[in-house]
Amino acid sequence: MTGAKVPTIDAQTEIATLINVYEVEPGKQAELVKFLSEGTDKMFRHLRGFVSVSIHSSVDGTRVVNYAQWRSKEDVHRVMKNPDAQALAKRAASIAKSVSPAVYQVASVHVE
Repeated sequence: MTGAKVPTIDAQTEIATLINVYEVEPGKQAELVKFLSEGTDKMFRHLRGFVSVSIHSSVDGTRVVNYAQWRSKEDVHRVMKNPDAQALAKRAASIAKSVSPAVYQVASVHVE
């Protein structure tokens, strides 16, 4: 798509990345993907500091990874304290068997 914004992974930026790895029952994967996608469209993308969200589903049906980029670590922490964001995170966690969130910075990128 011409002119479309795409996520950028770059070790030279200050962007903070919140990665949530959800373990799910295979029958729950599509439900969680839909819930995360809708939550992103309805709320997260409208919050200050939002850059992008990419949602990945494992081919074996047992995991979902939510890769969320924010302009800064402060933006991530502000979102994590937001009551609406907390409610969505709690609901997403209830769909999954487990969730493992962490904030990352890009250490290196290797491309062709």
